[in-house]
Amino acid sequence: MLGVSSRSRARNLISLPENEYDVVGSIVTYKTDPQEVDQAIQQFLAVPLRSQLCIIDNSPAPLPLPKYADRRISYYFANGNLGYGRAHNIALRASQGRARYNLVMNTDITYSPDVVTRLVAFLDANPQAGLAGPKVLYPDGSLQHVCRLLPTPANMFLRRFLPDSAWTRRADALYELRWWDHECVANIPYFQGSFMLLRTPVCNRVGGFDERFFLYGEDIDLTRRIHEIAETLYVPQVRITHQYRRFSNRSLLGTWYGIQNNCRYFNKWGWFFDRERQKINNRVVASLRTSS
Repeated sequence: MLGVSSRSRARNLISLPENEYDVVGSIVTYKTDPQEVDQAIQQFLAVPLRSQLCIIDNSPAPLPLPKYADRRISYYFANGNLGYGRAHNIALRASQGRARYNLVMNTDITYSPDVVTRLVAFLDANPQAGLAGPKVLYPDGSLQHVCRLLPTPANMFLRRFLPDSAWTRRADALYELRWWDHECVANIPYFQGSFMLLRTPVCNRVGGFDERFFLYGEDIDLTRRIHEIAETLYVPQVRITHQYRRFSNRSLLGTWYGIQNNCRYFNKWGWFFDRERQKINNRVVASLRTSS
C-alpha cells in the first residue's frame, strides 16, 4: 500500500468529490508564478476525460481560493514545505481505489489536451506497463533528454561539480542516451519526473514516492521501483514542452538539496556496488542498440 508519513498517517488530506476517475492529476506549488499556475490548471481542465486536479500548495501563503473554485480542483494548503514527493503522495493516496491513472506533473509544462488522452489510451493498450512518459522538448523545439539510465555516483558528481567538462559530456552521452534517436517506444528505467502518467494500482503497489527524498532523486527512485515490477515506457509519438528551470543549478540551497538527496538515493540502492543497476542499464542499452 502507498506509504504514509507520521504527519499524515491514516487520513487523506485532500478530497476528491466523485467516485471514479480516469485520471487524477497533481501539481505541487511553492511560490509559483500565478500565471504559471493558471496555465497548468486550464491545460488539465481541458482534458476530455473523467478527471480531477489536485493542487498541493507548499507556499508560505495559500493561493487565492475563490479564483480556483472549480469542482474539478481539489486544493490542499500544506502550511509548510512538505517536499515534492511527499506532496504528490497526498494526491496519490486520495486516488487509491478511485482512479485508473495518476498524472504527476510540474507547472512549467505546455501540452495539448490530447496528450493525456493519448497516453491513457497507450497504457490501456499496454497493460504490462506501469508508467508512460512522452517526448519532452525545450521551448525552442530541441530534445530534452529525460530518458536516462540509472545513475552512478560518478554521473551525479560530474554533473553537479564539473557540468561543462569533457568528462561530463562523455558520461552524459551514455547516461542520457544521447546516441539514441528517441524515435521508438522503449522501456526506460529512469524518467525525469516533470510529467509522468502512472497506473494507479501499480504506483500504490510500490508505495508511491519515498518521502525521505525532499527534492531531487525521488523521480529516479520511483521510476526504478516501478521498473522492477512493470514496464516504464517512453512514448515518442506524444510530445510536451518543458521550461526546465533547474533550481539546483541556481542556488546554494538547491545544490545542497541535490547533494543530500543524491546521497539518500545511493545509500538506499548502493553506491559502487549495485548489481541490479548494471544489469538493468546493460539490458536497456542492448535493447536500444538492437532497435535503432
